[in-house]
Amino acid sequence: MGGWIAQTLGSNMAMNRKAVRHIRAALQCDEQEAKDISKHHWNNLGRVMAEYPHLKKIATHHVRFKGEENLKHIRDDGKPGVLFGAHLGNWEVIPHALLHHFDFKMHPVYRAPNNPYVDKRLHTYRAPNGTLTPYSKSRAGMVGMVKALKAGEHLGLLIDQKYNEGTKADFFGMSAMTGTAFIELAQKYDCPLVPIRCVREKDGFLIEILPPIAISNREVMDVLGDAHALLERWIKDKPPQWLWLHRRWKNEDLKNVT
Repeated sequence: MGGWIAQTLGSNMAMNRKAVRHIRAALQCDEQEAKDISKHHWNNLGRVMAEYPHLKKIATHHVRFKGEENLKHIRDDGKPGVLFGAHLGNWEVIPHALLHHFDFKMHPVYRAPNNPYVDKRLHTYRAPNGTLTPYSKSRAGMVGMVKALKAGEHLGLLIDQKYNEGTKADFFGMSAMTGTAFIELAQKYDCPLVPIRCVREKDGFLIEILPPIAISNREVMDVLGDAHALLERWIKDKPPQWLWLHRRWKNEDLKNVT
């Protein structure tokens, strides 16, 4: 029902034009295909919103895994770790699922919403029984993240949002302001940098954990290029499952779209 409501309303809202324009620019598709993708993208977003109160149940009974050997390795290697992904499928399921099925604590890093009441409610959903500690993308949050890594713990970050204080990087052939802290933290604290994604399926979710990407003796921008290339492949694989409403690119940088 959440998906139907969001699809029905969202597809007719003014902000849908922004999503369609982003889809056309990134995927180089025509207007009709972009509208179809956007319609199903609204459906996925509505489901994500409706699933918040049920994250624990979903993570317990409605997930399967691919690449769990990669997760077990970083769980048992005695080192901290940084996992990164994107707003795909239902990204909020991942920390709960890793905790329940593998006793793997991945503290989520998030951008705090402007409404403090919404922030407080989301914090409750993201911190089951106080086992996980969500860290906001802020100065205080960074202090907490550093302490967690020094204690040998693991962080989970979504790297696909625009970050005004970041650096310009290529994303779908266009310039996008991007944060690089996830790479810098991994290099500074000698952490494996592990890609992870969530894919919505007919009866639940697939959580895929890839091997760590190389970071030793590499420039930050080279590592970021690898991370962005991976995200692009994921998004092209399941375009309706990405959150296309982000202001990921400046209007003047959206290529070949009017």
